[in-house]
Amino acid sequence: IILTVGSVKTADMISDRRMDMKRYMIIIAAVMTFLLSGTAQAQETDMPKYEFRLGWSGYPTMDYENFTVWPRYVYVNTPIKDMFSNYDGDTYMTGNIMAAMDIRLKKWFTFSIGVAANGVWKDVHDVVSGNKSGRVNGCIFTVLPQAKFTWVNREMVRLYSSLGLGVTAGEFDGVSDCYPAGQAVLLGISVGRRLVGFAELGSGSMYMGGMIGVGYRF
Repeated sequence: IILTVGSVKTADMISDRRMDMKRYMIIIAAVMTFLLSGTAQAQETDMPKYEFRLGWSGYPTMDYENFTVWPRYVYVNTPIKDMFSNYDGDTYMTGNIMAAMDIRLKKWFTFSIGVAANGVWKDVHDVVSGNKSGRVNGCIFTVLPQAKFTWVNREMVRLYSSLGLGVTAGEFDGVSDCYPAGQAVLLGISVGRRLVGFAELGSGSMYMGGMIGVGYRF
């Protein structure tokens, strides 16, 4: 009988301890959930709302087409003029150098407004000696509002895509032009907390290929 009572008491103690452990685990889980949700809310609240960015992009698609290719077909020199006039060297471009301000409206949505400048130049050579006789310079500006959609939003890393529509205007070698601008960023990544580096893969009138740069969040 004593053994039986002892066994029953031992079983009851073990059962009580298991119940206590379950309660402790439930309490710990509840506390951890509360703390994690509070931390997430704090991170969302403390997340910087603004970001200033400076970037450089690759091949300026429409700038090249509108200021170097099409003018050759529109402005055709006569053969006699070609015989006695200077001739142009290759045309070069800096690529778009952009400054943008981002405003985070939602955790997943950011509005961005950017201004970009693309420098253009070419050398002019003397028709007799072939020596450089001058240089023609120009500049092309683009204003581009963008809607940016963030689909991975971490403290150190963000992945996003964006779509922008704007306007481009400039002058080079006697040619002035103004036309719509459009740019799609298929994949963008930014790394950092306050001071960040970013890289984008996209396609549009501003560039074909990519853009890289730095930014500061505040």
